[in-house]
Amino acid sequence: LIEVTMHNHRKPRILFTTQLKKKRLAVLHSTGFSIENIPFINFEYVIPAMWISQLPDETDAWIFTSKKAVKALNPVIDDLEIPKHIFAVGSKTAEGLEALGLKVTVPDEFNAVSLVQKMNELKLKHMTHFCGNLKATDISKLLGDDKNLSSIEVYRTKYAPHKLDVSKYEGIVFMSPSAVESFSEKNVIDGATQVFCIGPTTEEAALEAGIKGCVTPEYSTLDSLMESIQTHFN
Repeated sequence: LIEVTMHNHRKPRILFTTQLKKKRLAVLHSTGFSIENIPFINFEYVIPAMWISQLPDETDAWIFTSKKAVKALNPVIDDLEIPKHIFAVGSKTAEGLEALGLKVTVPDEFNAVSLVQKMNELKLKHMTHFCGNLKATDISKLLGDDKNLSSIEVYRTKYAPHKLDVSKYEGIVFMSPSAVESFSEKNVIDGATQVFCIGPTTEEAALEAGIKGCVTPEYSTLDSLMESIQTHFN
């Protein structure tokens, strides 16, 4: 009863640990929560001249597991030879590719295992994965020895760890495994603060960092995540 009364008087404070766009923050503020945004990771793009020469001469498929990788390709997409197959893990990643006029295949589930199943069905031999320096999942381990995977690093994630008063927040949100790792370098979460994760790989990282009882939505989108947050606090 005390908890409900407290929530009636004060909006639950939710901390997002990855940088969000101003437009997104404005939408989140209208959901009845007190939203704070303190990034624990920063991104920088690798200039195309640094990675374009690493591209294999021939590839059966491109793989994208993040929106950042799509954005990195944006300036040079017209100079590249588009393969027959393009795979995207995550709906936002797929939307970004479709906005570039590319036809995209999305695995049944938003994870690497489902992605590899799809590629095996098509009997693909050589794939090119556009990724960051901190890949959440090593796809090559799942692919098997008869497959050839080129990982092309098109952006970099840098940790920005700092200490904060965790007890000020009713909820803390992680949007990537690297945000969990950076946050955990200087902070510990006790049972009073609820943790929300965007997807299963992020939840895995949270468990490894000793964070239990995470809430993870069925779909790895910010909208689904906000629904989970609303359900939890209502």
